[in-house]
Amino acid sequence: MDKFKTVPNYYIVEKLGEGPQSVVYKGFHKKHPKRLLVIKILKAVSISEHQKRHFLQRIEHLKVLNDIRLITPLTFEVRGDVQFFTQNYFQGITLGKWAEKQKRINLNDFFTIACKIAEALNKAHEGGIIHGGIKPHNILIQPETLDIRLIDFISPIDVRDISHFIYDRDFVENSLAYTSPEQTGRINHRIDFPSDIYSFGITCYKLLTGQLPFFSTDPLELIHSHLAEEAPPVHEFNPVIPSIVGKIIAKQMLKQPEKRYQCVTGLLADLMRCRDEYAAKGTIIEFPLGIYDRTHRVTFISKMVGRDVEADIILKEYNKAALGSFNSLFISGLPGIGKTRLIQELQKPIVEHRGYFTSGKFDVYQKNIPYSSIIQALRNLVRTFLTENNERVALWKQKIIKAIGNNGKVVIDVIPELEILIGPQSEVKPLPPVESKNRFHDVFGHFLTCLAGEEHPLVLFIDDLQWCDIASFDFLANIFDNYKEHQYLLLIGAYRHNEVDSSHPLTKLLQNIKEYAYPLKEIRLEPLKPEHCHDMVSYILGTPLSQVEVLAGFMAELTEGNPLFVSEMLSYLYNENLLILADNMQWQWDMDRIRESDMPATVVSLFSTKIKKLPNDTFDLLEYCACTGNRFMPDEVALTKKITLLKTFEKLKPALSQGLLLESKDQLQFVHDRVQEAVLGAIERERRQRIH
Repeated sequence: MDKFKTVPNYYIVEKLGEGPQSVVYKGFHKKHPKRLLVIKILKAVSISEHQKRHFLQRIEHLKVLNDIRLITPLTFEVRGDVQFFTQNYFQGITLGKWAEKQKRINLNDFFTIACKIAEALNKAHEGGIIHGGIKPHNILIQPETLDIRLIDFISPIDVRDISHFIYDRDFVENSLAYTSPEQTGRINHRIDFPSDIYSFGITCYKLLTGQLPFFSTDPLELIHSHLAEEAPPVHEFNPVIPSIVGKIIAKQMLKQPEKRYQCVTGLLADLMRCRDEYAAKGTIIEFPLGIYDRTHRVTFISKMVGRDVEADIILKEYNKAALGSFNSLFISGLPGIGKTRLIQELQKPIVEHRGYFTSGKFDVYQKNIPYSSIIQALRNLVRTFLTENNERVALWKQKIIKAIGNNGKVVIDVIPELEILIGPQSEVKPLPPVESKNRFHDVFGHFLTCLAGEEHPLVLFIDDLQWCDIASFDFLANIFDNYKEHQYLLLIGAYRHNEVDSSHPLTKLLQNIKEYAYPLKEIRLEPLKPEHCHDMVSYILGTPLSQVEVLAGFMAELTEGNPLFVSEMLSYLYNENLLILADNMQWQWDMDRIRESDMPATVVSLFSTKIKKLPNDTFDLLEYCACTGNRFMPDEVALTKKITLLKTFEKLKPALSQGLLLESKDQLQFVHDRVQEAVLGAIERERRQRIH
């Protein structure tokens, strides 16, 4: 690390700390000696262009924040073989070091610190920024004043993207231990503001008890704890903690994101009440939590309703595959009926069995890209392998090289991450198109064969097969023709049956599978029954069934049992002030007003209504994004539209805050295909062609 003592254009004053990813120094730029900086130097020998783009894009996005309590990176620079971030210096220590010096934290100090953290985090969320790494190491505190700063906004945790140091004890104890279930990459749930609230809850737990709620030196065991285990109550470790404080922390750490506090303002209100009451009386009387927990939209739910029979079928098919067979499952249904959501239920039992789950999704506007969904799924899986320990990585290298022989370059050309795993491979002999295609299918067939095994069954989920390209159908047909070689594999496909007619390639594939009696199970997802719509409305609103009976009945009839339509219609009622959250946190509505309102007739028209209320600048940019695909790169949008990246995020912020877009690393994506369709539907055909 000697080379880190000198950084071109900067003076290093002292070393502040070191972690598995970086070394942190205090220093200053030669041109500005009076401005102290933190210089965070990455240990990685080299950073890919993709990673650099992500860093620079994130820095631009973070410029929307303007609060002294939020220390965001100023620059990311590459000087020779040194790659580093700079940020403003704060005279303090990490919250973790401060807590270690306290024999037992004073409750008044705890409330002061917790409220200050909540206030700072709330400012970030108001700017539309999810921190993604709330933990004591990323919170600085001034010991005399207890002032705090949030740092490391550019290190959001996604276990799928973290390399071999996942088995580093420092990483496990100081990062993975604070990770929300949805950040583990093992469940397919959006990462949103409640993810930060979960990590903040673990931080509070550690401050009050000196213990982590979950810990194991085995990262996979720790991930399982985040997904499935309940934390011991706070008072078991520290009996003097008031019961209500333990309940607040437990609410922060609930497994289902929609059951946690939904916004920091609600959490802060409860913490401030505890702070003031304890300071005045030395005790805290129990009170209902979350009275001021208000969000700007009805919350997306992770609970599945009305699909128990289908979920049981899928689990049985997975269990068969886990015993060594090849199985396939094709799920069909209308858009928004819950096909993808149903498959997500598999992920928890897969984690428990130490199996692998990977998925890819076809895009209606990328049909001309061969194998796009399959490659996407296998790239995700290779990234997962790279998070394992050195012994496992070596084992994967051996298995993969044995399976694909001298044809490694065929795979690396479309899955570049594989080169990190197996090393550079020799070029392969150029072949005519037909022979090249056959070689591709053969090599990838062998590659897929080695990825599933007795110790790690594999589920390969391919979504939106109605938009699948011909090359991908040929590859899938090849898998079925050689299905006996694909032991321990469960192949799942999902598609919209209303977009697949008798001439569609998928129809032919399914006919061939049946004709040759290949392993196949089919599920047609029907609309939810009225009673299940009632359950869904009751769950979303957190209101007893008896109180939502009339509203739920209306929803069931209006939406014809489409789950996406049910949840989005409730969001629409909320945005139109037809569904109101009263001061007592109880939902109120007037059925006469709801019936008399001009309700959207379809889920696309509902999204269209929401889109039309966006600012003109937002919609103009959104329509361009919709024409590029379901996922898009903000920096590429900025370049094409000739605006700054910061301006791009500012224009798209209303769509993000309305839940129409999701942010995932350096990409943005439409929350559902139907949102993209609604945007495209608003664009005149001729104008759409010009955008393309």
